[in-house]
Amino acid sequence: MPKTIDYPRTSYTSAWEVAEVVDDTGGKCALETTARKLNRKVSGSFKAIVGSAVKFGLLTSKREFLTTTNLFRRIKHAYDKQEEKIYHREAFLHPPLFTQICRKFRNRELPVHMLDVMLIREFGVEEINAQNVAKAFIDGARMVDILDEQNTIADIDQLTAQQGPRRELAAGDMPLNIFRGPRSSESSDSAASRTTVPVSEASTAPTLPEPINSLPATPPLVPSVEPALDDADDPVSALFNLPSRNSGVVASSDKSSSTVSSLQPKLPASSISHATEPPITPPQGPVYPNPSASQTTPADLPQNTSTPIFRIQLSGPGLHTDLTIQDATDLAIVQSLLEKIRRQVSHE
Repeated sequence: MPKTIDYPRTSYTSAWEVAEVVDDTGGKCALETTARKLNRKVSGSFKAIVGSAVKFGLLTSKREFLTTTNLFRRIKHAYDKQEEKIYHREAFLHPPLFTQICRKFRNRELPVHMLDVMLIREFGVEEINAQNVAKAFIDGARMVDILDEQNTIADIDQLTAQQGPRRELAAGDMPLNIFRGPRSSESSDSAASRTTVPVSEASTAPTLPEPINSLPATPPLVPSVEPALDDADDPVSALFNLPSRNSGVVASSDKSSSTVSSLQPKLPASSISHATEPPITPPQGPVYPNPSASQTTPADLPQNTSTPIFRIQLSGPGLHTDLTIQDATDLAIVQSLLEKIRRQVSHE
């Protein structure tokens, strides 16, 4: 039975490159398609890189299909560089061999020059893979700040404790009603501690009459009504024998006056003589012109009524005039107008 290899044989950066290619295709991709996107063939060396990505927890491989993991997505969607480095460190320590090396040499200097030999003798790494594994560990440990410039291994347990709780991109469970929070105990306590006035005390409390000076100084508002028109000023009603508009206005004014009187406060008889009620003036509406009246103003008529006055009105196509004949000179104008009419009739 062949021995199961539980450690990566290639570097962390090459494994991350393969995982990014799979993520670019939607998070799931065939092994052959991934190799073609990297301009490589599905050979033993490429399968070793894919195996390292699986050992680091960046990919899962099932039936020649590669899929990105939640750890890869946390690294990709990290809030900042510090959080990204924390998740990279978690992926680097995912292989059990790398975690054992870090805990064996915590806060101590790592024998870099003889790490491959130590991997063969103490950790059971095959001799053919020892140098690649040692190089992958040193390069990855320096990248995630586990191995410093003096080749000292940091305490990974202390680093994990210092990083704090993991920040999630979204809340796990949503409340039943996100628009209404739970009722606080303070509001219930304050509602229970409210004091009520007994009915007996409320009934025995003296009531003071409201002073007259508290009445509003402005008169109450009167609903506006349309101005009343006489029967002679309403030609439409006179033409079709309709009821006069005065009746409706009088009825509405009576109704409005009764409404105003009902809205006014009732005062005692002794205080009526002292209160002064402002007079209610009827609203002043616009004055409508009488269409049946003559359009001639008194200024147009002559003031001397002793001389007989004649009026001639001519209307037709392109002609509409109203003449007042007072002396013989006005007849010349009439004759010229009649001559103009005669010429138009003769042409037709």
